[in-house]
Amino acid sequence: MRSVDRRRASTIAAPEQAAQHRIAGCGELWTRGLDRIGLQLTAAQRNAFNVYLSELQRWASQVNLTGLRTEEAIIREGFLRSLAHRAAFEPAPSVKAIDVGSGAGFPGLVLKIAYPDIEMVLLEPRRKRATFLRSIIRRLGLAGIRCVQARVEALCGDAEHLGDYDLAFARAVGPVPDVARIVEPLLNAGGRLILQAGPGAREALPSLRPLVATLGMSAEIREAPAPDVGFPPTCLLILQKTDSE
Repeated sequence: MRSVDRRRASTIAAPEQAAQHRIAGCGELWTRGLDRIGLQLTAAQRNAFNVYLSELQRWASQVNLTGLRTEEAIIREGFLRSLAHRAAFEPAPSVKAIDVGSGAGFPGLVLKIAYPDIEMVLLEPRRKRATFLRSIIRRLGLAGIRCVQARVEALCGDAEHLGDYDLAFARAVGPVPDVARIVEPLLNAGGRLILQAGPGAREALPSLRPLVATLGMSAEIREAPAPDVGFPPTCLLILQKTDSE
């Protein structure tokens, strides 16, 4: 019986050990990136990212979670750029956030690991990706976070979610005003929609402002430090709901 238990323990521990090896292989990148952002992680948080990385790699053969294929790319463009979203908000125990189209958990799950006081909803319409998110939430033993499998349009008709969030994260998968129009009903007064933007976002800001103003939102750009030397800074577009209605 003891030999069986040892085999089980070895099987359970293997993903964590593999992940530690993988992230250690990119240890300098990880350390530099955290230093550039100005974030210090606890040992438990570092281990959580180790397991997260391992699970992303393990699920990748069955589920298309992300276009980031290498450990280096996941750490730099997935983990570190997600953590850079901190430049657009102040984490606090009262903050309620929703990650629209969470996919592999960027940035919502990453931010939850780093700032556990945030109450987070990961919104993901695709079943396999939602299954992954629920699996990793259970694996990490995270509280104050859940995955909802639905389209954002469905939540906009649900009283539980309307006007309930301080923060929303989303990808600019279409014109920004269209994304803002869909997500805005979920925000409370003063709530922020935060999108990672491309290099031309600042130049487009003057023409964007009057378009989002019709939704009762203001627009600004903030830049967070680049995840590593030789890479562009993380450009964040912040749309804040100013209309209290």
